Amino acid sequence: MATLTRRFIIICLVFAIFAMLMAAAVANSDRTSRGWNGGMIDACAFQISPHCQLDR
Repeated sequence: MATLTRRFIIICLVFAIFAMLMAAAVANSDRTSRGWNGGMIDACAFQISPHCQLDR
């Protein structure tokens, strides 16, 4: 029973480290979409404004 408990703890620790690394990767992605800045969801699709970024 001790071996099973030890293996379960190791698996949980590995999973927790993986989850923290994935959360850090998502939090640091810094991808800005051209329509989502400042709550402007579709402003860049219909009219050009200074806040729009063109991906060319």
